[in-house]
Amino acid sequence: MNELLQAYVVDTQYPDVSGIEHLQMLRRRSELANLEYTLSPEEHRQLAEADARLVAHAAEFLAELSRFVDLAAERQRLGIPPAHWWWYLDVLVQVPTLSVHRSAPELVTA
Repeated sequence: MNELLQAYVVDTQYPDVSGIEHLQMLRRRSELANLEYTLSPEEHRQLAEADARLVAHAAEFLAELSRFVDLAAERQRLGIPPAHWWWYLDVLVQVPTLSVHRSAPELVTA
């Protein structure tokens, strides 16, 4: 497995570590975005699983990150594009979860 991907996968498994480490995780994910075209199908699957973990625990990651950085200010400072959604955890935690039951989707608020 790609070493950068391996580090990101591990990063997403520990939402309770220091926000400084989470900041590094966001940087790694941005590096991976630039390399996605080189990833194998298996690596794409692993990336998708790690991304899903990040989203599922977005509030926990954000709580630690917020102790060290204002994500909105950091996005602006670094010129982070909206396509790099992982830098928008502060926005993601405000989005209701979409749950699909049979044929009709409904919004579920957490």
